[in-house]
Amino acid sequence: MSGRAFNPVFRGLLFLAGLFFLNFTTRVIFSPLLPRLEGEFHLDHAAAGSFFLLISTGYFFSILTSGFVSTRINHKKTIVLSTFAAGTILLVLSFCTTLFWLRFGLLSLGLAAGLYLPSGLASVVRLVPSAYLARGMAVHELAPNFGFIVAPILADMMLRYCSWQQGLRWLGFLMISIGVLYNLTGGGCQERGRSLDRLTSQAILSLSEFWLMVLLFSLAICSSLGVYAMLPLFLTSDQGMSPERASRLLAISRLAALAMPLVGGWLGDRLGNRVVMGGSLMMAGLCTALLGLTVSSFWLIIFVILQPMFAVCFFPSGFAVLSAMSGLTLGSGLKERVGTIAVSLCMPVAFLLGGGVAPVLIGSIGDHASIGIGFMVTGAAVIAGAMLSFFVSCEKYGKK
Repeated sequence: MSGRAFNPVFRGLLFLAGLFFLNFTTRVIFSPLLPRLEGEFHLDHAAAGSFFLLISTGYFFSILTSGFVSTRINHKKTIVLSTFAAGTILLVLSFCTTLFWLRFGLLSLGLAAGLYLPSGLASVVRLVPSAYLARGMAVHELAPNFGFIVAPILADMMLRYCSWQQGLRWLGFLMISIGVLYNLTGGGCQERGRSLDRLTSQAILSLSEFWLMVLLFSLAICSSLGVYAMLPLFLTSDQGMSPERASRLLAISRLAALAMPLVGGWLGDRLGNRVVMGGSLMMAGLCTALLGLTVSSFWLIIFVILQPMFAVCFFPSGFAVLSAMSGLTLGSGLKERVGTIAVSLCMPVAFLLGGGVAPVLIGSIGDHASIGIGFMVTGAAVIAGAMLSFFVSCEKYGKK
């Protein structure tokens, strides 16, 4: 692409990435806050991990039904609605004083945040030429990596200078303001989404490769978000670190992984999406298992840093394959573009399993043994699943 043609595309990508960053940060901010919340509400590890199950459950239903929203309003307005609603719920969460209302607020936060992803990815697909789709997805995927870095820093500032409730209040105000700003801009995808009509959904759900992508995304989210969610508890309870030091190490580990989605996107275009998906899962699973095995402080820091560097490389290629699921022949012989619907069907299940169920299982193992053993079991599962990526026929959806 020429520089003149690329500039408006890049500006649009950066705005979408900024919105995705806020959307993601609102959900992962509770990971570095988990040791404090566990102490304040007198929770065990499994109950603390259930916070992410609640967020993921709301995310599950929201992504699954997002098409019914975006088909009535366009993708841009759906993104605005998601951002504004998530900011408002953060304001409400900042006033919660009981465990019941905190859990209800986390479920609602997942419902609000989940509206973004299908419309955000549809906007990226619409904005970026198909030859550069993997790299466009890589730019968009910088957002959650910034969120992983900023969340522990924000949490540390909250606990150091005010309270986690006041911190959530300021984050909510920021989200509402950015949502209003995006609504006032002239850009954004004005197309309407597609609801999950029965014919198209059945065509996608009948594909064995679609369910394989669901499994791969579940493992990728588990190795990234699921491990991240429970890592502060692992560092404080199993390794004896202070919450402040654990937050700093968490931020440093994600800082090292910041540029890796760009590397993953470039490798996906060069080597093929199938190779990148399988290789990144294999290495992320190995580092996760070794993280639970290590007893040396030096190697602990090494694996904490390496693990997310490999895990995040999966997503540009994974989203490129999933979003490009198009040209399927439906029962009636009609050709339809189903990339957005494939995302709407895949991501709810993947986030529920990888970002919700996995932290609870790791926490449950931690209550009966240790969180380190939970990481070992998780790493073994990711390694086993990595081999399945080579059964995805990426030739149908772009590069191999």
